[in-house]
Amino acid sequence: PAGVTHEQGMEHAASVFGAALAVIEDCDVVLAIEPLGPAEGNFLNTAAAGIELVERIGSPHCRLHLDVKAMSSESTPIPQIIRASAPYLEHFHANDANKLGPGFGEIDFVPIFEALGEIDYRGWVSVEVFDYSPGVERLASESIDYMQDCLARLADR
Repeated sequence: PAGVTHEQGMEHAASVFGAALAVIEDCDVVLAIEPLGPAEGNFLNTAAAGIELVERIGSPHCRLHLDVKAMSSESTPIPQIIRASAPYLEHFHANDANKLGPGFGEIDFVPIFEALGEIDYRGWVSVEVFDYSPGVERLASESIDYMQDCLARLADR
């Protein structure tokens, strides 16, 4: 809200998530903090801010969820963000800044998958879209085809 500083917001968020931590740990689940770009809000707008919150919470049950669309709003290149986030990364959203799936926009996923490989990421890469106008079947099949093509190009290097 207006008048709340970044530091106060971090304190509030860490307090709220910290209050739920005992249950999260007892259930042996992971809370994945997903930073979003400034178009979606005014808090946790960078992966670094997400890492800051994860570190404040200080539990192996609280980790980071990276999103390509959100990272595309940062000044740091996406592969560099992925590498810096490696110790915290729990889940990964593949999408494009245009709100469609991978391969439907300008973002090149070859360096993204290369960085995920470099950090030995073994979690899920899920496609998240916000504009369904091309149709869900087309979005799903073309996103999968594009990501498989990117992986094949990496393998050919």
